[in-house]
Amino acid sequence: MATTTTRAIFPMIFGRRYADKLTDGASTPLKLVRLQIEQKVNGDFPFIHQIATTMTFKNTHNIILEGAFEFTLPEKATICGYGLDVDGVIVDGVVVEKQAARIIFEKEVRKRIDPGFVELVTGNVFRTRVYPIEPQKTRTVRVIYQDQSIADNNTNGFLYQIPIQFQTQLESLDVVLTCFGQAITKPNFLIDSNQSINNYPQFIDNGNGQYTAEWHLTNVEPSVNSEQTLSYILSNCLKPVISAIEKDSNVGAYFAVSCALPIPNQQRIDQLDILSKKICILWDASLSRSNSKENRILELNTLKKFFDIWLKRYNQIEIILIIFRNDMDEKILFQLQTNNWNKFLEIFQDLPYDGATNLSQLSSINLMQPINYYFLFSDCISTINNNSFIENLYSNFKAPIWIFNGNYLHEPYDIDFIRYLTQYNEYGGGYLNREKLELNSNDLINIIETIQIKYMKIHSSSSVKQIYPSNSITIPLNLDRFLLVGQIPIPLPNSIQFEIEFSMNNQISRLSISLDMSFNERNSFGLIRRLWAQQKLNELNAFKDKYKSDILSLGLEYSLVSQFTSLLVLETLQQHLQYHVCPAKSRTLLYNQYMQYQTIENNKKPNNISELIQKWNQTCQWYDHVITDIDRHRAYLPKVPQPSSFPSPPSLFGFTTIGHTSAFGGVPTIPTAAFGSAPTATPIPFGTTSMTNQTTTQYFPPSSTTTPVFGGIAPTSSSNSSSFTGFSFSTPSTQANTAINVSNESSLSKTEETSTIVLNEHNPQSSYITRISSSHNRTSAYLIYLNERILNRQSPSFYFDVASYFFSPAAFSSILDKFNQQQENIQIADKKSIEYGLRILTNILELELEAPQLYRTVAYKLMELKQWNLALSVFQKIYSLRSDEPQSLRDLAIVLIELGQYDQALQYFKQILNEIWDARFTTIQTIVLLDLNRLLVLMNKNVPEIDSRLIRHLPVDIRIVIQWDTADTLIKLSIKEPTGQICDGYSSYRTDIGGYITNLGFQSDQPIEYLLRKAVNGIYSISLTYMTNAQHTLTGVTTVLVYIYKYFGSINEEKQIQTVRLTNLNQTIDIGHIEFGDSNLEKLKDELQKSKDECHRLQNQLINSKQSIQSNMQHINITCDGCSMSPIVGDRYKCIFCPNVDFCQNCQSSTNHQHDLKHPLICIRDSSLYASSIYLQNISELIHLNIRCASCFVSPIVGVRYQCMTCKINLCEKCEFLGLHDILHERLKIIRPQ
Repeated sequence: MATTTTRAIFPMIFGRRYADKLTDGASTPLKLVRLQIEQKVNGDFPFIHQIATTMTFKNTHNIILEGAFEFTLPEKATICGYGLDVDGVIVDGVVVEKQAARIIFEKEVRKRIDPGFVELVTGNVFRTRVYPIEPQKTRTVRVIYQDQSIADNNTNGFLYQIPIQFQTQLESLDVVLTCFGQAITKPNFLIDSNQSINNYPQFIDNGNGQYTAEWHLTNVEPSVNSEQTLSYILSNCLKPVISAIEKDSNVGAYFAVSCALPIPNQQRIDQLDILSKKICILWDASLSRSNSKENRILELNTLKKFFDIWLKRYNQIEIILIIFRNDMDEKILFQLQTNNWNKFLEIFQDLPYDGATNLSQLSSINLMQPINYYFLFSDCISTINNNSFIENLYSNFKAPIWIFNGNYLHEPYDIDFIRYLTQYNEYGGGYLNREKLELNSNDLINIIETIQIKYMKIHSSSSVKQIYPSNSITIPLNLDRFLLVGQIPIPLPNSIQFEIEFSMNNQISRLSISLDMSFNERNSFGLIRRLWAQQKLNELNAFKDKYKSDILSLGLEYSLVSQFTSLLVLETLQQHLQYHVCPAKSRTLLYNQYMQYQTIENNKKPNNISELIQKWNQTCQWYDHVITDIDRHRAYLPKVPQPSSFPSPPSLFGFTTIGHTSAFGGVPTIPTAAFGSAPTATPIPFGTTSMTNQTTTQYFPPSSTTTPVFGGIAPTSSSNSSSFTGFSFSTPSTQANTAINVSNESSLSKTEETSTIVLNEHNPQSSYITRISSSHNRTSAYLIYLNERILNRQSPSFYFDVASYFFSPAAFSSILDKFNQQQENIQIADKKSIEYGLRILTNILELELEAPQLYRTVAYKLMELKQWNLALSVFQKIYSLRSDEPQSLRDLAIVLIELGQYDQALQYFKQILNEIWDARFTTIQTIVLLDLNRLLVLMNKNVPEIDSRLIRHLPVDIRIVIQWDTADTLIKLSIKEPTGQICDGYSSYRTDIGGYITNLGFQSDQPIEYLLRKAVNGIYSISLTYMTNAQHTLTGVTTVLVYIYKYFGSINEEKQIQTVRLTNLNQTIDIGHIEFGDSNLEKLKDELQKSKDECHRLQNQLINSKQSIQSNMQHINITCDGCSMSPIVGDRYKCIFCPNVDFCQNCQSSTNHQHDLKHPLICIRDSSLYASSIYLQNISELIHLNIRCASCFVSPIVGVRYQCMTCKINLCEKCEFLGLHDILHERLKIIRPQ
C-alpha cells in the first residue's frame, strides 16, 4: 500500500507570492501533467541500461514560480544527463561544481532569467530546480540516468525494472522501450508488473536485432496498491561471464566484466557451535520513520521470523535494544523466550517516532559482551551528523551488520552509508529492503547465516589499471553476479587475461577472465565508460569527505551528478561567459561562440582592501565623535530633519554593483589619520581574563539577571588605569589615549550605573499551544503534542512553537502557585523538558533534506538555548550547503568562541575578510571586524597577517545584532531610545546620543547592527518588523536571531540571545528592552530587597509559631495517603484534582509520595463543618461514562462535570478550574452521572 513519507519527496514550487500571504510548509506540491520515459538496452552487454525521463510541470497558480522537483532513483542508478526546454527545445546541461551551480542558478533567478539544474540531495534523493514557470504555463525537464539490471536465473536472462512514479493524474504518459543487439531474443513483460498500465502491447521486432514496445496513454491515474514499476525480462542472455569493452582516445579502453558467483551452501564459521544468540538491535525512532505503521510492523514481523527459528535451537535469545533519534536512549536488556514475544512488542507499541536522525551516535556504542549480529532498522539518512564519526564506526562493531528498511523502494535511503556499513566491514552484513523482508523464514535465515563471498583482488600479467573495486569488499547478499570494471592503457593489446580472486570461509578461489579486443562498437553510446566512473564514484562516496576533490574531478570529467557536482542549463552566451561555464557540445552554435570568446581577457574586478578600510573608517569616525551634553539635551527636543552625511542607500536588494573587498595579502603603505600611524612602544591595555570553555547543556532562559561572559570580574573605577591588559599591536599615541579613555569610560559607566535586559515572552497564540499548556505535567503535554502533530506534520512553526513551550521554565510550574499568584521564577528548565524540547525542535531537520533555511531555524534556537556543541554540528552542515554566504562562517566563529576554540574562530573571521563575496553581502565585513577585535582581546593576541589599519577594539555600552534564515528578505530593527528618538535605518540611522544602525534601509543584506557607545539613563525598547520578502518561494515565515550585548567588549560584557518567528508581512514584534539607571536607583532596589527579606523572615516566624500550637482536630475515617495516618490529626489537605486523595500537614509538602506536587490542595481545619460538601466526598464514584473532556481529552470524566451551554462541550474539574474555556460562556455543573 502506498504511504505518505515524512520527508518531502514530491514536486515543490517556489514563487513570488501575493503581498499579504506567507506559508509555513517546507515546500508546496507542483503538478506533474505529462511524463515520457525512454529506455535503451544494448543486448551485447545487457547488464546495464539507460533511461531518459521527461517531465512536464504546470503552474496552476496565477503568479510566476520557481519549480523544484525531488525524486528518488534506484540503488545503482547514476544521473548522466539533464535537459531543460528553452523556446520549446530541450537544451542539454553541462556538469558544474555543485555549489557553483546553485550559486549561478540563484543569481540568474534574481535577474528573472531562465536557468535550471539538477543536484544530488543525499542518498538516492535528487532535486531539479527550474525558473521561471509562467502562470498557467508549463516547463519541461529531462533527466537521463544509467542503471544496472538484475540477473534472473529462472529465465537465464536479465530483469529490467523501470520506475514510473507519479502521484496525481497525468494528462499523458508515453513509454518507449528499445532493446538491440546481435543475438538477443524477444523481451517479455512480467504479468501485472504495473497496475496503472493495462493492455500494454508486446515488443515488436524491427529487424537488425532491434525490438521496441510503446505506450501512448491519456488521463492516467496513479497506482494505489502497488509500486509503480514496469518490469520485463530479456531471456537467454545470461552467461557465466559477460564482458564489454569501449574504446577511448585518451585512456585507451574501458572494460566491464559481469561474472556469475559460486553459490555458497555452508554456514558462516562464526555461527557454528554457538550455544546462545546475542543480538543488538539499533532502532531508529526518528520522525522520518513515523510515515507508516505498516512498514514498522513488517520489520518486526521479519525480526520474529529470525527469532522463531533461533528459539527452536536455543532456550532464549539475549537482546540489547538501543533506541535512537536525535539522541540515544538507555539500552534495554531483554531475554526473549518462546512465550514472551508479545511482551517484547510492548516496547514498540507506544514508541513515539519523533526527532531528527543522528547516526553518528552509533560510533559511541561499545558493548562489553560479544554480539552475534547487529540489526539496524533505519533508512540510514542522517539529518544530524558528526563528520568524523564514519572513520571510527567499525572500531566497536565486531559482528555482521544487517540493515532492515521496510519503506517502499522508491522512498529515500542512503545507499552510500549502507555500502559502507555492509561491504567494507570485515565481519560482513547486508541490506534487507522491503522486497527482502517479505521473503519466507527459511530464505531469510539462509541469507544471513550462509557464508558471504569476499572479493579479494585480481591477478594479471597484462597492462590493466584503475580496477574497481580497488580493495577487498564483502559482496552484497543474495547477489548472483559480480561486476568488475577497469581501464586498458594505450597501446591496446589483442587480448587481456587475468584472474579474479574470491574468498569463502577463508578458502580462496580464482576465476579466469579473457577479454577479446576485437570488438564491435556499433551499439556503444558511452555506457561502459560511464559505468566505470560510476563504480569508482560508489567507492569514493563511502568516504566522501576524505575524497571530496577526487569525487569532484570525477564528476566533472564524466558528467556525473554526485555529492559535489550538478548539471546546469544556461540560456545565453552571456551567461556562459559570465560564469565560465562551457556549453554542451550538442549546442553547436553556442559552443563554437563560447570557444571563440575564450581568448578575451577576464575582466574580473580586482580585490581592493581600500573599500573595506573606508567602511571601517566610517565606523571609527562615528565612534570617535564626541557626544556632548548639548547633544543629549537636543535629543529630547522636537526634531528638524537634517541632511545626511552618509551615502544614499542602494537600490532594493542590492541590484547595483558594489566592489568586493579583502583584508589580507597586501602591506599598507599610507597611514590613516587618527588610526593606523607609526607604532608606539606602549601596548593598549585591554582584557585581563580569558573566556572559559563553556559546554554546559543546561538551558538558562532570558531573565532580568544575566551572567557576564568576560569572566564576571568587577571593574575598577580608577580613571588613571584601565581594566584591561594584554594587546601588543601598535597604534599612534593619540589613538592609544582614545582607546584607554574608552575603556575607562565603559568601566565608569558600569560602576555608576546598573542595567537590565528584559526579554518578552512570545506566545504564538495558536490553538495547539493552548491545548498542550492545559496538561498538568510534561508527559501528558508530550502526548497531546503527538496528537496535534497529525494535523501539523509539515509545519516548521508547529515544531518551533511547541519546542519553545517545553524550553520555557514556567511551562510546568506548580498549578497551586499559579492559583495563589505566588509563583517564583525558575531559572533552569528541567532535564526532561529539555530532552523533549530538543527532540521536537530537531524534527524541523526531517521535513526537507538539506534545506538551509530549516537548518538555520534549528541552529538559531540552539544558540538561544546555549546548546553550543549541537549548534556547531548544525552550522557545519549549513556551511557545507551555503559556503558562498559569509554569514555561515560568522555563525561558526561565534559558536566556536563560546566553546573556547578561539584559533579556529579567528581563521573563520579572517576568511570572511579575505574572500570575495557577492554584492548582496556589503555590511558583514565591518560587523565581523567588531567581533574579530573582541576575539583578539580574549586571546590577548596580535595577528600580523591582518592589516593593522583594521585592528582597533571598539567597546560600546549597547550592541544589538540581528540575522534571519531567509534570503532576499527585509527585516527592520527599531530601537526606541529614552529620548524618544527611534533608530531604525529607515527614518533615521543616527541619533543625537550616538545611536547608529550600520545597515541602511531597503537593503536585504544581513546581519543588521545597532551600536551605542555611551548609553544615557532610561529604557531602550527593541522591536522587529517584517518589511518585505522577495524570494521566489511560497514559503515566507522567517526566524530571526537577536543578539543583545551590554558593555560589548568590556570585562563585564553580558549577552542575551533570543529567537522569534515572524509569520506575516508588516508584522511587528516587541523583543524587549534594556534598562539603564544610576546608583541612587540601585540603592533603592537594595533597600526594597532588604524589606522583602525581612517580610519573608517575619512570615516564616509566624508560620513556625502556628505549627508549634497546631490543632489536634481529628478527621474521622480519613487516611493520609502519604504516611497512612488514620485518622488524620491536625490540618487535612485534600487534592482538588485527584479523587479521594488526602494528606496530613506533615506530608502535604513532602516529595516522598507519588502524588503530583503541582496539584492544588484544599486545607481543611474541621471536616465536620463541611460534611455535606461534594468536594469532601469520594468523588471517584462519580464516573461520567462515554463523556470526554474537550480540553485534556480524558475519558471518562471522573468527578464534577461541566457542560458549556454555548459550545455543547464537556470539561473536567481540572480544566474548568484552570479556566481554559471561554469564561463568558454559561456552564451547566453536573455532579451525578446521567
